[in-house]
Amino acid sequence: MAGRTGTGNSARARWLIAPRGRSLEAHLIESLGVHPVVASLLVNRGVQDVAAARSFLRASVDDLHDPFQLPDMEAAVERVLAAISGREQVLVHGDYDVDGITATALLARFLYKLGLQVRHFVPHRFRDDYGVSFRALRDAAEQGVSLAITVDCGVSAAREFERARELGIDAVVLDHHELPPDAPRVPLVAPKRPDSQYPFSELSGVGLAYKLAAALCTRLGLSVDSLRRAFLDLVAVGTIADVVPLQDENRVLVRQGLPLLGKTRKAGLRALLDLCQVGGEPRVSDVAFRLAPRLNAAGRMADASTAVELLLTTDEEWARKAALHLEAMNRQRQREQQRMFEEALRLAEREVDLDEDRVVVLAAEGWHVGVVGIVASKLVEVFNRPAVLLGIEGDRARGSARSVAEFPIAEALEECDSLLIRHGGHDLAAGLAVSVERIGDLRERLNVLAAERLDLEELEPVVHVDRVVEASEVDLALVKALQDVAPFGEANAEPCLACLGLRVTEWRTVGRDDKHLRMTVEGNGSSFGCIGFGLGKRARALAEWGRVDICGMPERDEYSGQPRVQMRLEALRRAGS
Repeated sequence: MAGRTGTGNSARARWLIAPRGRSLEAHLIESLGVHPVVASLLVNRGVQDVAAARSFLRASVDDLHDPFQLPDMEAAVERVLAAISGREQVLVHGDYDVDGITATALLARFLYKLGLQVRHFVPHRFRDDYGVSFRALRDAAEQGVSLAITVDCGVSAAREFERARELGIDAVVLDHHELPPDAPRVPLVAPKRPDSQYPFSELSGVGLAYKLAAALCTRLGLSVDSLRRAFLDLVAVGTIADVVPLQDENRVLVRQGLPLLGKTRKAGLRALLDLCQVGGEPRVSDVAFRLAPRLNAAGRMADASTAVELLLTTDEEWARKAALHLEAMNRQRQREQQRMFEEALRLAEREVDLDEDRVVVLAAEGWHVGVVGIVASKLVEVFNRPAVLLGIEGDRARGSARSVAEFPIAEALEECDSLLIRHGGHDLAAGLAVSVERIGDLRERLNVLAAERLDLEELEPVVHVDRVVEASEVDLALVKALQDVAPFGEANAEPCLACLGLRVTEWRTVGRDDKHLRMTVEGNGSSFGCIGFGLGKRARALAEWGRVDICGMPERDEYSGQPRVQMRLEALRRAGS
């Protein structure tokens, strides 16, 4: 979550320093009393006036939008109320990623509290296709279920819902993905519908689940404040894990949810936090790099139901055992990921021409379909361009696509619909299935589309710098002020501040294989320490460079027992280069 491009450590990365909006910055400083650097960050994030800046910094639940503004929310609420009145059995059908898992757990818990008989289902990575499982709907019908609520999936399941209706099951869809032309004719709570008037289109699946719960509370006269206290911990986890933009409502939900996560009484979340040694108020990075990979591991390697049960259980001993099981699964995932990543790099050397190909498309037998998405993300970081990884299974291949902001991948796959068996997703991530004989056609078509929309210059690694500061400005007061802009994540990246022309007074490599760089820099009588993860190889050049430009995120360092400021480096270069 910290990196701006994933390629900032590259010696060839271009530094783009954001232009200053000095007049607006001065107005924000005078009106709100914010730190000058915070004022620059607000302007860089698109704030246009004092009211917008105040709302951004406040991130209050009062800024959440009316859930009934979402398309079909009224119809969805009416159908759930009818289920309550008729004492129907309800199926909550989620997805196997963290967003789908947390959304399933939230709705299952909430609907149970309303007195409904609730069953839940998340797909098995190998037994079920991407999206809604008709097998699950059919089995639910046999068990007496008459209403299915899908969360984080459903917009591509028109055929499945038609068949389910014949079995006596109605459907309500809560889905944040891009809609296909043949969207299902059921209550469709989807902010990306073309006819949606909702003010914010980037809610996660768990965010939509929370919105349905809030709408039901409003209709039933129940406390929405109590709902927030009960469930914003789950909402924060799913929202962060799904890498949706931390803007507008998502920023509020995460900002308000992280403190509640630190104090959660849910046995499963508590067990995970303890296992990951996360104390106090968790940070976005704690969720993204500690909790989420473990919750994801079961679904990636096989069956996500263990993760759902973990989030539903009230048994603390079982929760501890389940968390340890997820830990073991995550370690297995890490081993498989490293193997596949190394194989993908070797395959790319043979099959990808970076001077021509704007999209990396790779396929191989033996690639774990639950891990291809992570490896695709790593390839985007390495090559700074979209990547599609496919695991071949007989005469078909399944896989994942990851992209860059300039090339919405779900839209591109829709234009390749005739070549695909299935596909679905959003701008930066998607899942797909394709016959093996059409992989070459898919590669060619995606690269034609990318050639029309991506300049090769856009695919060069770039470090986006928010502002240049003097060495004297890098202090603990700045570190504290930067937290006003948190939480950091997608579309609200950690600030990247640059100091130019500094003298390196000492340096050394640290860590296994001297992988990291630790150094002290000085400018105009002020000095501070720096840590550069993955920058150990750059140490040899420091003596030749004399002076350096650095950029990164100032943070509080208490390693020596005495609080002091430290710059966590995004990149460094010879001064003035």
